[in-house]
Amino acid sequence: MKKRTIITIMLFCFTAHSYAKKFDFYPNADYNSSIPTLEQVVGHSWGEKITSHGEVERYIKALAEASPNVKLIEYGKTWEARALYYLVVASEKNMARLDEIKDGMQKLADPRIINTDAADNLIVSLPSVVWLAYGVHGNEISSTDAGLLTAYHLVASKNDTVAKSVLANTVVIIDPMQNPDGRDRFVNYFRQTRGRWPNADQKAAEHNEDWPGGRTNHYLFDMNRDWFALTQPETRGRVQAYLEWYPQVFVDLHEMGSNSTYYFAPPADPLNPEMPPEQLKWLERFGRNNARWFDRMHFDYFTREVFDSFYPGYGEGWPMFQGSIGMTYEQASARGLVVKREDETTMHYRDTVQHHFISSLATAETAATHRESLLRYFYKYRQSAIQEGLRESIKEYIIPPGSDPNRSAKLASLLLAQGIEVKKAEIAFTNSKVKDYYGGQTQSKRFPEGTFVVSLAQPAKRLAKTLLAKQTSMDDAFIKEQLRRQKKRLGDQIYDVTGWSLPLIYDIDVYRAEGASKGRFSVLSEAVTNKNQMCGDKAKLAYLIPWGSNSSAAALLSLFHQNIRVFSSDKTMTLNGKKFPRGSLIIKVKNNPQDLHQRLEKLASETGAEIIATHTSWMDAGVSFGSGNVNFLKKPEIAMAYHIPTSSYSVGWARYILEQQYSYPVTIMNTSQLGRFDLSKYNVLILPNTRRGYTGTLGESGAKKIKAWVQNGGTLITFGQATHWLTEDKVDLLATSREFKGGKSEKKKKEEEPKQKEKKTTPDLSQPFNVEKEIQPDEELPASTPGAIMRVKLDTEHWLAFGYDGDANVMVSSRNIYTPIKLDKGRNIGLYMPEDKVVVSGFTWEDARKQIANKAYLMHQRHGRGHVVAFAEDPNYRAFMDGLNLLFLNAVCFGPAH
Repeated sequence: MKKRTIITIMLFCFTAHSYAKKFDFYPNADYNSSIPTLEQVVGHSWGEKITSHGEVERYIKALAEASPNVKLIEYGKTWEARALYYLVVASEKNMARLDEIKDGMQKLADPRIINTDAADNLIVSLPSVVWLAYGVHGNEISSTDAGLLTAYHLVASKNDTVAKSVLANTVVIIDPMQNPDGRDRFVNYFRQTRGRWPNADQKAAEHNEDWPGGRTNHYLFDMNRDWFALTQPETRGRVQAYLEWYPQVFVDLHEMGSNSTYYFAPPADPLNPEMPPEQLKWLERFGRNNARWFDRMHFDYFTREVFDSFYPGYGEGWPMFQGSIGMTYEQASARGLVVKREDETTMHYRDTVQHHFISSLATAETAATHRESLLRYFYKYRQSAIQEGLRESIKEYIIPPGSDPNRSAKLASLLLAQGIEVKKAEIAFTNSKVKDYYGGQTQSKRFPEGTFVVSLAQPAKRLAKTLLAKQTSMDDAFIKEQLRRQKKRLGDQIYDVTGWSLPLIYDIDVYRAEGASKGRFSVLSEAVTNKNQMCGDKAKLAYLIPWGSNSSAAALLSLFHQNIRVFSSDKTMTLNGKKFPRGSLIIKVKNNPQDLHQRLEKLASETGAEIIATHTSWMDAGVSFGSGNVNFLKKPEIAMAYHIPTSSYSVGWARYILEQQYSYPVTIMNTSQLGRFDLSKYNVLILPNTRRGYTGTLGESGAKKIKAWVQNGGTLITFGQATHWLTEDKVDLLATSREFKGGKSEKKKKEEEPKQKEKKTTPDLSQPFNVEKEIQPDEELPASTPGAIMRVKLDTEHWLAFGYDGDANVMVSSRNIYTPIKLDKGRNIGLYMPEDKVVVSGFTWEDARKQIANKAYLMHQRHGRGHVVAFAEDPNYRAFMDGLNLLFLNAVCFGPAH
């Protein structure tokens, strides 16, 4: 028995050792033995195991130490403190002049600072720069190991002419792991669930992660949508590094379903209209060379069918608008070490690593072969962007401080952080050719000092325009095809959101100018914050904070965190001629800390909130501090549902906004335990969006417990499909219903079902059979809106809408349409605008647009001493809807007080 065990172990070891020996990742490769392999450093060979972050870190450090052709750069850290690295791979000659190369790229990126002769000299002398980015989705595993193999092959290969050409003519930047937190989440799960041998069955646990999966980062963000929002540290670090190099080629390598093959450029429709024809030709050129390699290696692939280049927040999309040839590559995933596919073939992890490795080499080869042409294209791209900006009817976008100066400053800083030139007015100025952002006539307008101006006559024009324009339209032919498909219920081919205008999602005043502004302007070189100073001496009675800005919300949450007692007025107040809107905060000196003044001075500086000292509560108009309309604000104690069935995105967005943007704690609880836990210490409960609904997890008993908690004074906040759960008969927390296409509510349909069963119909044979009519579904939900920005009107007398001027922009990315709640049951705080005004950016279906008009976006219903606050959509979408922060935080901060 013992002898047989030893033989088994020997055979297993021999099999594992011969694994890499038998599998040739590259034909006839011969490597320099002085360069360490992955196996020599971490104990497994390429594609033999799924390499963890720690193992990657060990290997790239060893590779950089062993090879003069590799430089390792740490460019950031994740939320979980894992380091983010990229490798610079180049010839020794180019390694010795990296600073010179980066300086040259900066000059080519801004044709205003060099003349044509100088540009020609740089184009002749510089290598092209290729950026290969791997694994932004942590559970798309093969690309990271392919990145390590690519780096090794380039510096260790002894006989490969491709590698030699790449080293001589390019600088290759390899970001091997864009999402270490997500990858380690996947790797740990896989190692916990795999058995003695890898299981090829797609249904095996090792191929199917637990919630939330490894796709996202710590805060559960899809970082392949975050490139212009820059909410996450991983994205911010990567964008900053990108702007140091301005690579001519940027490839984002992903994985897709196990039964697919391999995708590379050219992309599918729709294409963003800011992509010039020359850029499309380059996509074709790179695709053709990839195809040549894949044909030679007998790898299946496809192009143009699925992945578009429309949304500017993709990893391939954002670089495109800077002038890079941005491309997404997608490999069918093994989601483990081996998988049996529907075509009855078996795919090993090593196969997936090889495919990404070969496409990486093929891409670098194209960039090396066409080095000079690529550099010239890049220079001309940036040059033509300036010329296009001069020809545009809209010459610039003007961003005044407005009612929320810090939000305007945040937008200006966000543009600056991604290489867009922003100017700031040193003195007031007038532009005589200005239009309101939403339309209207050209007018002359005076703008104050501190106004930001973004001219389109700049190298980053195409990015600036696609981010600042009110509408970026899809091609008419593409839309026509989607309408045809929709009619036949074939499903649309729209891959992501269709509206993302930054002025709209920030909901600030921005103006479009048809002529360039004249005045005294300085070019921003660093992020801007408006730090307020306290108005007035040390108060004898109280301090007031006008409500209506994100800064005032940040101040309130900080006051809560410091256990400072705060009051809020449900009515307006006027003090010394200054009007304080509904919701304004009152911090009384009495019953607060002795150092209150010093704390508030610091708070004004940190948050930018306006804080005004007063020695009296006598008001020129409106209520005084002792009014019954002035409420003590109870400190929010927030719980939020976590884990199945919640949408991990929705959980992450809300948690990030509370914890990171507003520095306020939230307790996350497994949804399945909400029905068992004592929630009495919490006065706010958030149920995030969900795809599966809450009924199966909470059950009837959980619903009853939450209902009792609300009646005892809790504030329940729901988003999207969680709101639909409220309307279910056995939950009965929201007296409305979601609508089917055409307007019939789900409740109405249930009421009619018994009558429909009794009703007998006799076909009218005298009339021709109307096939189009008869094949329509009896009941179906409206078509899902693919991420359009819509406008809602708000009931500003209600505390949920305090701080708004009567309307707000919201992201609609679902098929949820709710009938407004009856006045005897609750209040409709937010209603979608009429059909001619409701869609302000993006695309939606005509039937959906008509039906959603005047329907409910935000509803409030009292239950006992508590509240239900129900959003039809997620107000925290991707954490870039800054204009909705106040709507969400009103629910959190004011609910427990009412």
